[in-house]
Amino acid sequence: MAKARKIKKKDGKYTYEVNEVVGKNENGNPKRIYAYGATLKEAKENLKIKLDAYNRMGYQNLQNKMTVNELYDYWLKNEAINKSLKENTMHGYTGVYNNHIKPCLGHLYLKDINVMVVQNFITEASERLTKYIMKNVHIVLGQMLRLAFDQGFIANNPYLYIRKKKYKKDKCLNYELPDEDTLRLIPTLFHETDPEYISFYIALYTGARCSEIFGLTWDDVDFENHTLDINKQISEIGGIHEIATKTPTSIRNIKVSNDLIEMLKKYKSNLDKFALLYGKTFGGGKYVCSDSKGYLKRPSYVRRNIQKKLKPYNKEFRFHTLRHFYATKALEAGTNVKAVSRRLGHASVQVTLDRYVTFTPEMDDEAVDIFDSVINDFFSEKKIKNTFRSNSWLRKHSATLK
Repeated sequence: MAKARKIKKKDGKYTYEVNEVVGKNENGNPKRIYAYGATLKEAKENLKIKLDAYNRMGYQNLQNKMTVNELYDYWLKNEAINKSLKENTMHGYTGVYNNHIKPCLGHLYLKDINVMVVQNFITEASERLTKYIMKNVHIVLGQMLRLAFDQGFIANNPYLYIRKKKYKKDKCLNYELPDEDTLRLIPTLFHETDPEYISFYIALYTGARCSEIFGLTWDDVDFENHTLDINKQISEIGGIHEIATKTPTSIRNIKVSNDLIEMLKKYKSNLDKFALLYGKTFGGGKYVCSDSKGYLKRPSYVRRNIQKKLKPYNKEFRFHTLRHFYATKALEAGTNVKAVSRRLGHASVQVTLDRYVTFTPEMDDEAVDIFDSVINDFFSEKKIKNTFRSNSWLRKHSATLK
């Protein structure tokens, strides 16, 4: 802890002295750093600058010992965890580092990391990686090097001088919708007691995320009021377990159709029959998407199994596209965008429009038809007569205007 004292100078004015012990000298006596200022606040600020400089010099030898891999471990432990990052985010950052940063930079010592090395890596990576992956590469590597500089491991932060590839800003990401023939085919490939079957229909009717669908328990289903309570999701990191929803706005209670409720009733009824059949070996059937033995399968297994069944038909399918399909078709049918946004669990309407709505020819045709009707109504004979009737000047000069 810094010590301070007020000193009277020969001219009668006062100055403040602060000092802090930073170790011991060769004689074993305390080694102190001193700083001065016209005010106590100024003296403390000057001391902080001197201490930062001292620590930076003291850590310089780490450049010769610490590798980028070791820096990553240090960052993950001391920085990422302290920020309370969600498990999925941590897992994503680890994947980005292991797959894209580690192979190129992980073995290097910090003394070898300079602007040229980092710039060459960023330029090369930008040519082969997507915009989304590069965004996470910048986050991870940028935060690592900033921490190294703040802790005094490196004298300068090379990331401050990096030139990043400029991407065109997409107003709409315009995701492709799933092939409609494929959507009609999928339910025929599974039995109504399969988790692939019921999870597909829940996604189709609600637009919920795959992890949210597999997180649904029977307590979340209100058969009487026709609602689903989405309040958690399933993570596969380190084994299947429940975690919080993606964001606070992802927690929602939504109305569902009578058709989906009937499917859920039938699925629950079949699970109850399987429970009697398997007895003590039945897994409980707590989750809506439990298999016939009462256990929840990994969402990734279910997604792969759907793709496997489609392979003989040369069809491709991504489960998440059902979310885009739901949003696009709901708006295409005239559903209020705020209602769609809330049902999807988005923080704002803009997220729904930018990320999950695909422009279709039907939307274009509808826009033309709607505006045609608006214009036709605007210039209808009845409204024109009302305009002339209410305006004396127009009545007087109507013949001239014609």
